[in-house]
Amino acid sequence: MDLPKLHEFHFIIGQSMKIRLEELDVFKKLHNISGIVVRILLLLVSVIKREHDWGEQRDSRYEYVSPDRGEDRVHTHAYLPEDLYRKLKLIHHDLNFFSMAQIVRFFIEVFFKLVDEYGEDILKELERMYKEWEKETKNSRLTLRQYVRQLMIVVQHLIPGKRIITVYDHRFMPFWRLRL
Repeated sequence: MDLPKLHEFHFIIGQSMKIRLEELDVFKKLHNISGIVVRILLLLVSVIKREHDWGEQRDSRYEYVSPDRGEDRVHTHAYLPEDLYRKLKLIHHDLNFFSMAQIVRFFIEVFFKLVDEYGEDILKELERMYKEWEKETKNSRLTLRQYVRQLMIVVQHLIPGKRIITVYDHRFMPFWRLRL
């Protein structure tokens, strides 16, 4: 049996975020920060994908670890599955975040807001939201003809010279590179 590849990800969070993570009632069996962070990110995979598709550019702006600049910082390690790490890396590149740590802190804050709003029913609410998004995606899916037409429009507007289009698979790994 092959064990999943894990990426050791080091980042910094504020002391208040660490305390809030430790006090989460949603994950009663998890007692370490790494497991809680990974569980949150895995629960939010659909939110991560949606942010990647529709999120705004961050212009590589630095954001403080905590709103309170005097708050203690805590070094944290999370052992992320390779697929999840690659998704975060693509968001870092495509949405121009200053750092991957900012992305992780951003999604933890999103989760906290959802917990504040839905409390114990957060898992049910996430499931409902994901079903709705899946239905929306299915209804707006492009046909093969529309994809080819879209690709032709993109190709026409690429600058001359070395032109490469990378197609990614469902695990956000380069699947096919088209050299035009």
